[in-house]
Amino acid sequence: MQTIKFSKYTGAGNNYIFVDGRETNHNWNDLAKSISDKNFGIGSDGLIVLDKSNIADFEMIMFNADGSEGEMCGNGVRCMARFAEDVEVIKPKQGNIKVATKAGIKIINPYYKNNIMTKASVDMGAPIFDPTKIPVLPDTIENDIPIVNFNYKDLSLKLYCVNTGVPHCIAYIDEPVYDFELEKIGPLVEKHEKFPQGVNFEIVNKKTDKFIVRVWERGSGITLACGTGATAVAAISKKLNHFNDVLHMNFPGGDLSCNFNKESSINMEGPIEYIGSGTYNIN
Repeated sequence: MQTIKFSKYTGAGNNYIFVDGRETNHNWNDLAKSISDKNFGIGSDGLIVLDKSNIADFEMIMFNADGSEGEMCGNGVRCMARFAEDVEVIKPKQGNIKVATKAGIKIINPYYKNNIMTKASVDMGAPIFDPTKIPVLPDTIENDIPIVNFNYKDLSLKLYCVNTGVPHCIAYIDEPVYDFELEKIGPLVEKHEKFPQGVNFEIVNKKTDKFIVRVWERGSGITLACGTGATAVAAISKKLNHFNDVLHMNFPGGDLSCNFNKESSINMEGPIEYIGSGTYNIN
């Protein structure tokens, strides 16, 4: 029986299994599905593999809990920086960390407490509103934002669409997000015909001091937080003038914040927590 060493980290409750794939090769899609299983595996929102890179400090390859490969994960890339330091791929406190992803190079700026990386900010790049690059087949476009009108029984939602490394749509709702039937509506939005590659879905309560957000992730379902989702909420909310400088968001798993830098790209900041390490038996 083959085994593989792993570590588990979480960013605001968005937890992933991390493995060093530089000197080994497995069917990562199958491994992601089995190791993420909460009943028969370790349990996680997905698998993230560290690999060599010629253009960055290392490459991050991300897989959802259903085994599908994703382009990027905002919480995952923060935690990947800590994992890379813990397994000595990068030097401790080396400064900014360059990570290659399917959504381009991401720059991580880590923060330390008692010599341990406990949070980081990520330059998530500029949001993409071009419908062909999200991709989405919009019903209309408002303020340069593609809109999909979602209707199910008595529910009508205005979905604002953007790509922040992966496709997202968000809906501002008056109903408390914790009363919303996300487990029922989430998969319907994810697989809606207007989204050729599927979509991640956020519901948002706008509050004066902090937005309240829940998320349905493509390929993983309900998760406790989503970094690219927080970035999507910030990107759309800025377009709609819902905040000025920094947008603070509360997810079920914790808080994330976003602000725009001078290049019009978005910095996303959040916590990093180490959960544990072990060895997993590969069937």
